[in-house]
Amino acid sequence: MMDAKEKPMKPLFNLKEKNVLVTGGGRGLGKTMALALADFGANVAIVDINLDTAKATADEIAAKNVNSLAIMGDVTNELDATKAITAVVDTWSTLDILVNNAGIATVEPAEDLSLETFKNIYDIDVNGVFNFSKAAFSVMSKQKYGNIINVASMAGISVLYPQEHVHYNSAKAAVIMITKSLAVEWAPFGIRVNALAPGYMVTPPVIKLKEEDPDRWEHWMSRVPMGRAGDPDELQGAVVYLASNASSYMTGHIMVIDGGYICR
Repeated sequence: MMDAKEKPMKPLFNLKEKNVLVTGGGRGLGKTMALALADFGANVAIVDINLDTAKATADEIAAKNVNSLAIMGDVTNELDATKAITAVVDTWSTLDILVNNAGIATVEPAEDLSLETFKNIYDIDVNGVFNFSKAAFSVMSKQKYGNIINVASMAGISVLYPQEHVHYNSAKAAVIMITKSLAVEWAPFGIRVNALAPGYMVTPPVIKLKEEDPDRWEHWMSRVPMGRAGDPDELQGAVVYLASNASSYMTGHIMVIDGGYICR
């Protein structure tokens, strides 16, 4: 018999009946995180600029016996953000968790970098986070609860070398400060805002870079204390932790998963 003072153990990582939206979730890290959230019981909506890609991932999620939704959307478009959030709420009644994952990067020396490219990185990596966060706020503030997880990067904390990344580094630094600012501003509404800051991950663009310039790749890895790039699956536990009640007293935090890169 349970003592009257004892409390039943809560399933800290249970996401059953939680409704999640993942931007850029059709492939790469976004897909990996979306599948992990589904594994722990969440219903997951995938927003991607490529609807076929979104549908393919949504089908994989549905096979896990949870609900899924595929939505075509451009994160740089404010109206698309509003429509995507509305679609989730119209379908599932609530939006519990938003994962702002969509982002791009290029490698170009600052002196050769066009203003157009610089603006494009910021439009997707920074403005996209703000567009979807703001659209989610309209729902989460009324619910009096919500959880936003932004995907930043170790590049927003430590300058990557020898990559020429001024646009990407500074954009991810902006994502980190957006995360901290919104965490403070929206705490009174019951909304938590945290970020993941991954290091080098074995994704298709990284694999391509490794194949094209193996010497540079070896140099990159020599700067990682663990001596290797991370597998996308190694982000799964982190995103589930941030999405679940296990992190209920955490907000404004930047969780770095980088094999020790920024320690050097």
